[in-house]
Amino acid sequence: MEAVGKLKGGLGIDVFEIDEPRPGPGEVIVEVRATAICGTDLHFYYWDDYARRHNPGFPKVLGHEFSGVVVEVGEGVKRLDIGDRVAAETHIPCGSCYYCRTGRPHICENVKLYGIDTTYGSFTKYTVLPERVAIRIPEEISFEEAALLEPFGVAMHAVSEAGIKPGDTVAVLGCGPIGLFIQQLAKISGASKVIATEVSKYRLNLARKVGAADEVVDALREDPVRRVYELTCRGVDVVFEASGSTKAVKQGLEMVSKSGRVVQVGIARRPTKININTIVEKEVRLVGIAGRLMFSTWYRSIRMVQSRAIDVLQVVTHRLPLRQAPKAFETLSRGEAGKILLIP
Repeated sequence: MEAVGKLKGGLGIDVFEIDEPRPGPGEVIVEVRATAICGTDLHFYYWDDYARRHNPGFPKVLGHEFSGVVVEVGEGVKRLDIGDRVAAETHIPCGSCYYCRTGRPHICENVKLYGIDTTYGSFTKYTVLPERVAIRIPEEISFEEAALLEPFGVAMHAVSEAGIKPGDTVAVLGCGPIGLFIQQLAKISGASKVIATEVSKYRLNLARKVGAADEVVDALREDPVRRVYELTCRGVDVVFEASGSTKAVKQGLEMVSKSGRVVQVGIARRPTKININTIVEKEVRLVGIAGRLMFSTWYRSIRMVQSRAIDVLQVVTHRLPLRQAPKAFETLSRGEAGKILLIP
C-alpha cells in the first residue's frame, strides 16, 4: 500500500510502498479516512535533532493526527469493534511508571509517540494502533473534524493550564492551527482582548479571516512587544507561545505582565536561551504543554466540537491526496498553509 514518510535521513519526504500492518495483541487496524500534517512532522521533513532522536528505523510512516474506521481487531481487544469510528491519542504510555500511576500518563517516563516513535503512522491507507489510545468518535463529528481533535486537544490543554479569568488580556505568538485554536478558546474563556502575532503573511491573513483575535500583529513589520504595551499599558496577563521560534520565546517573556503566565506550546528546532531574571523579577509563571491530558482533554474536546462551540475546520486551507504529500510539506515549510488534510 502507498505510504508517506522517510526512507532515509536528510531533507525531504518520501512516497513509497509498504506492507499492510497486522494487529498484535491489544491492537486494532484502522482504515484511515482523513489525516493531517502537524508541525511535529516538519521536524522529520527537515531531519533535525528532534527527528533523529525519534527514529525507530526505516521505512518510517509519518502522521499522527487522523481518524478512521476499525477494520480488524487483535487478540485481547475488548473495548472496540469492527466498524467503530476512532481517532488516536498520540502518547502511548507504559502504564507502570510513576507518572502513569499518578494520573499523568501523557508525560510517561517510557512514553512512545504514535507516528513518531512507531514504524506505522497515519499517512497511509491502513495503520495499526494500540486499543488503549484509540478514541471512539460520535457520528455527529465528521472524519475531517475528528482528524483535528488531536491538535485541538493541545490548545484545550494549554488554555486550561493558563487559567484564563474573565477580563484577562492574552497574546498568542504564532498563528498556525494550534495558535488559531488557542485564540478561539481564549475568547470563549472570557479574555477581554486577544492579540495574535505572526511573521507569515499567509497565516496573518488566515488569522484575520478566522477572526478570533482582536488585533493581529505582523511581527516582521512592527515590534510585537511594543505593540502589546501600546494596547494594554502593562503587558498581557497570559502569553501562549505557539510558534517554537526562539525570538518569540524571548518576546513572550518581555510582553507578559508582572505576575502573568506564559504557556509554552511550541517546540523549538534548537536550544533557546532566556533571561531567568525576567521570570524571577516579574514573578512570571511559566508552564510547558506536552500534548493532552489522557483522557479528560479528549472528552472535553469532543463535546466542544460536537456542540459546535468551535469550528475546527476553519483552520483547514488545503485538502490533498496522499501522493501529493511532498508538495504539501513544501507548502507548509514556506508558511503558506494553515492545516493540510491528506486523504488516502
